[in-house]
Amino acid sequence: MTEQLALTITGTSPAPEQWGVVIDEARLYSIGGAPTDWWTTSAAAFHRSGRLRHLTTLIIGGSVELGPFDLEDADFARDHLIANGVRPELATVRRWTEQPHLLGCRKAAPCRLCTLAVAEQDGAQQS
Repeated sequence: MTEQLALTITGTSPAPEQWGVVIDEARLYSIGGAPTDWWTTSAAAFHRSGRLRHLTTLIIGGSVELGPFDLEDADFARDHLIANGVRPELATVRRWTEQPHLLGCRKAAPCRLCTLAVAEQDGAQQS
């Protein structure tokens, strides 16, 4: 009679990729109209749910990121923004990282420049 041996393999499975949707609020608010009004009220709901983080802040808006989502949900969120009048170039899907990137960064992991910029901002705020 043959017996099978089961091995217990320990370790963690890789974390699933997560995605975010970056919205350029400054440009959205400068255009104005119904999409701006819709986003102003919708952003509050994302903020309350903990799914909105500020990347940059300006007097007239800035840029924010919704997430984290799986890729399908991130695409849905972007499509929902566009369906409510937000221009497609103002909503971009990109990989989510715990350390937020600067607006123009497209890397999967926080890059050296993004990390340095955040460290400089933190140092300036503490002074």
